[in-house]
Order: sequence, then C-alpha cells, then structure tokens
Amino acid sequence: MTVPVWLDNRSSSDDLSKPALRADIAIIGGGVVGAACAYLASRRNLKVVVLEAGTVASGASGRNGGFVLRGIHTHYNSCVVQYGREIARYVYGLGERNQALIKEFVESNNIDLDYDPSGSHLLACSLEELEELSSSCQLMREDGFEVDLIAQDPLGRGFYGALYNACDFGINPVKFVRALLAVSGAQVLEQESVRLIEHSGAALTVTASSQAVVCDQVIVATNAYSPGFDSFFLDKIQPARGQMLATAPLKKKILNSLCYANYGWEYFRQLPDRRLVLGGCRQSFLEEESGYADLVTKPVQTALEHYLKDHFPELAGTPIEYRWSGPMAFTHDGLPLVGTLPHLPSVHFAVGCNGHGLGYSMTLAERVLAAALDNEAVGHFDVARPTSSKAGAEQSARSMLKSSGKAGERSRVTATHNKIVAARMTGEFEIGP
Repeated sequence: MTVPVWLDNRSSSDDLSKPALRADIAIIGGGVVGAACAYLASRRNLKVVVLEAGTVASGASGRNGGFVLRGIHTHYNSCVVQYGREIARYVYGLGERNQALIKEFVESNNIDLDYDPSGSHLLACSLEELEELSSSCQLMREDGFEVDLIAQDPLGRGFYGALYNACDFGINPVKFVRALLAVSGAQVLEQESVRLIEHSGAALTVTASSQAVVCDQVIVATNAYSPGFDSFFLDKIQPARGQMLATAPLKKKILNSLCYANYGWEYFRQLPDRRLVLGGCRQSFLEEESGYADLVTKPVQTALEHYLKDHFPELAGTPIEYRWSGPMAFTHDGLPLVGTLPHLPSVHFAVGCNGHGLGYSMTLAERVLAAALDNEAVGHFDVARPTSSKAGAEQSARSMLKSSGKAGERSRVTATHNKIVAARMTGEFEIGP
C-alpha cells in the first residue's frame, strides 16, 4: 500500500524518538509462512521481530478452508507432465514433510488446532478426471506415496470416484498462525506497514509505520501482496481472489473427510461445530477474480449456492452465516518462489503459494531459512529457475478447464449476473432457478 505524506507517522517527533528494535531476523508478513519462519528461527535461538501491515493471519492465511494437503493445485499425473517425475516427487514429498512438522508442533506444544485427521477425497467430476486420478494413483504408488483409488462415489453425491489420501488433515488456520507466533516468542508488531529497507553498515534497518528494526537478515513472506511490497515481484506474482461461504451448524455430521473436487476448483469440509464450509467456483470468473480486493461477488457466491443445491439438496433452507474472500498468489509455473532481492541480498523471500499456503507453510519456511542462514541452495523453488511464460500458464489453466468440461463457456450464473456486486450481508444472495 502506498503512503501519502499526510499519513506517514514518521513525521511525528514522538515516533522519530522511538528507539529502534534490535533482532537477528525481521520477518515481514504475519501469515502462515511468516509465522512458520518465526517458529523455526526461534528453535535456532534467534531473536525475531515480525512486522505485519494488518493483523496476523488477516490475509489468505486466515481466509482459507484449513486444508493441509500433501498435493498441490493439480493432480499428480499433471505434475509429472508439467514438472517431470523428479520435481513432482519432490513437491509431494515436501507436502508429507510439512504435515509431519505440523503434527510434531501440535504434539510437542500441546496445541489445540481443531485437528481433523479424516483424510481427503480428491473427487472426480467426470470419467475423464477419474482416469487422471487412476493414472495419478499408479504414479504415486510407484514413487512411494500411500494412496487409494475409489472407483465409485464415496459420498453418494454425484461424483464418479475419488483418490483417498489418508495423510491429509484439516485445522483451524488462524489458531495455527497464532500458535506458531506464540510458541516462537517473537515480538509481533501489528499495523506496521514496512516503508523502507536500507543497509546500515553490516546490518539492515527496516522502517515501518511507527517502528524501526535493525537486524542481520530480513525474510519477506508477503505472498499475494508481494508486488505492492517491491517491484521485483510485479512480473512474478499474480494475485487472485478466492471466495468461500459457511452454513449455520447442521443438525448432524454429513461428511467424514476433506473434499477437493473438479481438479481443485471446488473444495468443502465440515467443521467441528458441524458447519459446512465451501469454497471455489471461480473458474468461470477468472478475470473478474484477479487482484487483491477483499469483497465477495454475486456471480461467485451464486455459483457456490448452486453447488450446494446440486450436491447437498438436503440443506435447502439452511442459512448461510458467513461469506468471505482471500487473496492468493499465483506464479507462472505454479510453484513457490524462494530467493533474495537482487538489490538487497540480505533480504530473502518465500512467496507464491498458489492457493496452498498451509500445505507449504513449514517446509517453505525451512527452505528460506536454510538459504538465509546456512547458505544452502534453494533448489526447485529458486526464483531464478527457468519458467514458462504467463501466456503458457494461462493456457495450462484453460486446458484444465477444458478437461473438467468447462472450457469456453460461462455458467448460467454469469449470463444473468455479469456485474460484480460487493455483498456483506448473508441474506443478499438467494439460490435462483
């Protein structure tokens, strides 16, 4: 966010007299990756200050479905085609390590994260997708991953089959971020937007809204907001909005797993209080859903309600009590970016989670800290890696839409609701005919 001179608190003599804080590491961004960096840095006995422009977990980290999946945005067979067998195996292996690290954190610190160990179903919405899941199952087993193919609908709700991942689990993402920061002992400064980073001899000075921090290393974990933080990310990160809704608590439990359907375009689960949480349905509105704006739109929310009607008809009349959105960060090739700013080599970053921040959180933090503190090579997530063009990435997305039966067409929702409408009240949307 840009800052006019009138709103710059540093012009106040009181703020100018505030002494700078001293830390080993300053972390910019109080989301899940920043919090994981703080926790893992604390295990090295380092003094950490976290600077968050808003409140912790107020971005995508607190606005997702709470899915901790081994996989990423595409099925394993597609990962093998796009990245090659080695990178596909590496990425899914990181997912399993991330899950193990989160479980270790929970158990060693006796943390309550509303842990749901029910596993996940990757649900096929077509026979073609079921074939891809079958291919993925074979490849994953060959590469040492435990997975089960189910050749019929495990939910009885109009799907063609599923891939079951017993290792996947759900959590409360906000509790997770807050717990990581609390256990880390890091000094967390909220409402502190970073304005300037500059060298002060061998150290770095990070100047925020009302506080300066002098440190040895900086970790940037700003994800979708990275292009606004530094122009280096302008051609590397594409922000996009994801939308979700949550029903009132249901009378009984109707789901026994996390559900990720239609190549990941729709996802849903039932929370411990029996609310049904549903997200996605943005594939017909990709252009409208680009950017950072925190709003819910009538086209996407109506599509979500139609999805509820089609797959959960018994919920007709159930109130929708929450609607929200969150900004995701997409990269050209669908993998995260880890590296250093070329003009500030002591400023390291881990951004671009492509909608799977919880699935990357701990291992992405491990990677960037190892690069910053141990001078380890970043590996497959190196920002300097060759990547496909943006046009290529968009073509890949269109291909996935085609395979899911939605290429070149808009849903009936778009035809009647082609204007984006902000809505805060839950009663504003109704399921149409």
